[in-house]
Amino acid sequence: MLDKRTGEEVEPTTEDESDKYVLLTILDEGDHWPWSVAELAREHGRDQEITVRDSISRLERGGLIHRTTDDLIFPTRAAIYRARFGE
Repeated sequence: MLDKRTGEEVEPTTEDESDKYVLLTILDEGDHWPWSVAELAREHGRDQEITVRDSISRLERGGLIHRTTDDLIFPTRAAIYRARFGE
């Protein structure tokens, strides 16, 4: 995945970091929804589709994103609210 600050490609060291990066990418782009799985994988750098798909599955189970039947991703209202008002 790409470090947003430096633009360098880095590997997430934990599942939590990968999940956080995927969720922040979805939320950080404002109202650019929906995201496709392929778009998120490209945002995270080459060879990251499996990592992104795993993160999407965990975030969906956690109630932070919605995934449509054609693999489009939207943040839930809870995720938007949390991002807007902080931790």
